[in-house]
Amino acid sequence: MTLDLETVPDEELVSAVDREPSRPYADKVGRLLAARRARSGGRSDFLPVPFHRPVVACSLEAVERDGALVVHDVGCWTDRCSSEGSFLKQTWDRLDGRTLVTFHGRGFDLPVLELRSLKLGLSMPSWLLAGRLGTPRQASTTEAHHDLLELLSNGGASPSAPLDLYAKLVGLPGKESVAGKDVAKLYGQGAFDQIAGYCMSDVVQTWLLYLRFRLFSGTLSPSGYMVSVAACRDELPALFAQRLDPATGGLLAGFLDRCRAFFDELLELPRDEGVAEPATTTTPAQSGSTRSRNAPGLELPPARTL
Repeated sequence: MTLDLETVPDEELVSAVDREPSRPYADKVGRLLAARRARSGGRSDFLPVPFHRPVVACSLEAVERDGALVVHDVGCWTDRCSSEGSFLKQTWDRLDGRTLVTFHGRGFDLPVLELRSLKLGLSMPSWLLAGRLGTPRQASTTEAHHDLLELLSNGGASPSAPLDLYAKLVGLPGKESVAGKDVAKLYGQGAFDQIAGYCMSDVVQTWLLYLRFRLFSGTLSPSGYMVSVAACRDELPALFAQRLDPATGGLLAGFLDRCRAFFDELLELPRDEGVAEPATTTTPAQSGSTRSRNAPGLELPPARTL
C-alpha cells in the first residue's frame, strides 16, 4: 500500500503557540513561518511535524501475483469526507498486515499519523509499537515499511533529493503545477480536487519509482517489472474514473498522459526470454465491481461529499 498525506497547519496548535487571541489567524501563521525561515537561515519555512494536520490522503494498493506487483485499488480521503479520527482509525486498520511504501514516510507521513492519533486520544496499533517502549522488534515488522527516500539515499549515507528529482530521473513528470507549499492556499480556497489530484500523482509516481527500485535491486524480475508497470498503465484510468471524484479524475487523466514516456519504455526494456509485451490484467475495475466512487482502500466515504 502506497500512502501520501497533504497537510495544513493545525489551527488550535498555532493559536496555542501564538498566545495572542486577538491576532488574526493568518497573521499567526505568518509569524510562525517567518520565525522558521529566520531559524533556518532562509532555507525553509517548513513547520515541525506537530503542527501538521492531514486534510487529504491518497492511497494505491497492489497485490503480489505471479512474480508481479499488480495495482488493484486506489482511494482518496479529505477532511470533508469523514472525521479525522475515523480516517486515522481506518488507516491503521488498513495498514495492519500490509507493506507500506512511501517517500519520506518515516520522517513525515507516519509521524503525522502518530501525533494526530496522540492528539485525539487514539491507541497505537500493536504492530506499530514494535521497537518502542521496550517492545522487541519482530522480524516481520522490519520489512513493513519501504521508505524510498531512505532506500535511494543509502539510508541517509548520501545526500537525499526530493521526489520531484528522483521521478524526473527515471522519466516521470515529477511535480507540475501544484507543490506542497501550495496546499494551504488551495485548502483555504476549497480546491480539494486540485489537492487530491496533486496527492494522487505523488502516490502514483512513488509507486512507479518503487517498482523501478525493485527492478534495480533485483527483487523484481524484468518480466515482473513489465507486468507491474503495465498494470498501472492499463488499470489506473478505470480505477480513477470509478473511485475518485470526477474533477480529480479529470486532472489525473492529463497526468497519466504525461507519464506516457515512462510507460513507453516497456517496449525498449530487455525481456526475459519468451516474455512478450505484458497484456492488460483483469481487475475488479474491469469486471463490473460495484465499489463506491472514492471509497478508498481506507474504506472511507466517497469523495463526492466534498
